[in-house]
Amino acid sequence: MHYIGIYCSASTHIRPVFQESAIQLATWMGKNKLTLVNGGSNQGLMEIFSKTIHENGGKSIGVVPSAFETRGWFSRHNDEIIFVENLSDRKELIKEKSDVLIVFPGGIGTMDEFFDAWSSFNLGFHGKKIILVNVDNFYKPLLDFLAILKEERFTHDFLPNPLIIADSVNHCIEILESLK
Repeated sequence: MHYIGIYCSASTHIRPVFQESAIQLATWMGKNKLTLVNGGSNQGLMEIFSKTIHENGGKSIGVVPSAFETRGWFSRHNDEIIFVENLSDRKELIKEKSDVLIVFPGGIGTMDEFFDAWSSFNLGFHGKKIILVNVDNFYKPLLDFLAILKEERFTHDFLPNPLIIADSVNHCIEILESLK
């Protein structure tokens, strides 16, 4: 496992606990010479991941919609930038290039990427594990909703489940080390 896809927020208006957690994971990734694959933005957690990984000896690949290029909406800390046509292409390329996918706290875009990755797994389009990092219990309402989906039989036990819940960044690192 060398390439880690991370879905996360591009918002700069989030609580410090999410930023600190991103720095913690990105520092570990950089020191372990891992390569980040993400949306490549120069904002929020995406920028924190790219910058911190780069500063700690890892590499960063940003997958950026071409419309963002003229707006300057991409990190200068990316070692490689791949411009794609649209957000759908971005999601596909991140999944394709990554060995494992991590869902960090984020908004609508992050949720779109998460559910796309999970449904793509269920339909056999990829076989990658998805680690949901529940920083400061951020994903508790989502996990409660997923339990309702299971209880109401909208999800099925006979389908393989790629989802691994990490209760903290340290737990996420333990999971990543076990997947090596």
